[in-house]
Amino acid sequence: MSVIRPLIRLLPGTSLSRLTGALSLALAAAPAGAIDLMQAYERALSQDASYQAARADADARREAVPQALAQLMPNVSSNLSRSKNITEQRSPNVLGVLGKTNYEYFSSNYGISLRQPLFRKYNFALYRQAKSDVETAEASLDKSLQDLVVRMAGSYFDALMAKSQYALVMAQKDAYGLQLAAAKQSFAKGQGTVIDVDDAQARYDMTVAQELEALQNLSYTRRALQVIVNEPVEAVADLVPARMELTPPFPDNVEEWIARAEETNPELRALRASMESANQELAKARSGHYPTADLFVQRSMSESDNNVSINSRYLTSQAGVQVSIPLFSGGYVSSQMRQARANIQKIEQQYEGRRREINLQVRKEYQNITEGIAKIQALQQAERSAERALDSNQKGLPAGTRSRVDILNAQQQLINTKRDLVQARLTYILARVRLQGLVSSLNEKEIQTINNWLETPRS
Repeated sequence: MSVIRPLIRLLPGTSLSRLTGALSLALAAAPAGAIDLMQAYERALSQDASYQAARADADARREAVPQALAQLMPNVSSNLSRSKNITEQRSPNVLGVLGKTNYEYFSSNYGISLRQPLFRKYNFALYRQAKSDVETAEASLDKSLQDLVVRMAGSYFDALMAKSQYALVMAQKDAYGLQLAAAKQSFAKGQGTVIDVDDAQARYDMTVAQELEALQNLSYTRRALQVIVNEPVEAVADLVPARMELTPPFPDNVEEWIARAEETNPELRALRASMESANQELAKARSGHYPTADLFVQRSMSESDNNVSINSRYLTSQAGVQVSIPLFSGGYVSSQMRQARANIQKIEQQYEGRRREINLQVRKEYQNITEGIAKIQALQQAERSAERALDSNQKGLPAGTRSRVDILNAQQQLINTKRDLVQARLTYILARVRLQGLVSSLNEKEIQTINNWLETPRS
């Protein structure tokens, strides 16, 4: 109701209860069915499609380590076969006559083998690369979580801002409507001018158009929040300015925040892990110049293996070391190494560019918080001054020192100040959210702190 009380003292005959009832729907705090920030956060964690996709991607990428480790472990395999064979033999006898002999027999082969890699630089590099890739996946998942909270908070406070703007437009519309009615009444009695009527009519008509725009924006912002929480959003809990804690960032040194961001920012962590993965890709390429050595053990049995060993059985055991030495691959390995070095350089430059951008973002959000506190305090004073100015203009109307146009201008100034104050408060809150997200400390505790500044929804 703080939005409209300075607007209802329009004329001595204005009904306070009439205006209060007309605007209570637009300004009702935390109605039944409203969602607060913590509820939106909890539902977004389980319902946001982008975050769920990121979690599934991280689960898949974590499997890279056991897969790479398997390449260093023994490999055991077995094989067996059994077949029926028919052999037709044609050969001359002692008299030189060509004779034919048919053989029908079953043959079988059974074997089991074990191979243990002893020296494979490629597999060692693959394992180290897999661990780097998992670090990248974990950092990317953390980034997705931070992004989710920032998106959720942004959508929530966009909806809250739209709600406040709609309430202000409705308050302004009713105030202009009463001024228009009073101007027409005074003109009919010969006490006013047509200019007062026309000016009040023009302002009233403008608020009608603004009402449609504000209502459309209110519906859109609620639907944007609905996309994240995956359920209809009827209303959002209102901000209670008296509960807000206007505290500067701690520590109060932007350079410390920048250093913290460079160490903990999930995107930078992911890029550092990607650089290590690229270095291991180079090691994998370089391994093409190195020999490989495997220990192998094999035991096999064959029976009637061919037509000259019918009814014969052989049992063979083997153990040894197999060494493979690459000699020449047509320049393939050298090309792979050049490609890997180029990829390393690319990621290094991506890291440096993103590091600079994040430094700039930290400075921006830090400044939005520190300057936002001063701006909120200045606008609170401006709001009080605008309320006094409106009251003075209203009192000056009967005395003839102020016109209805002066009152309309004072009302417009008060509405603009209130709108700017709401925007400044929400900008301050979102700057806190974004700054914590940049240093990967945007968690449930921070969300609960901000949620305590909201009106408790009615059940």
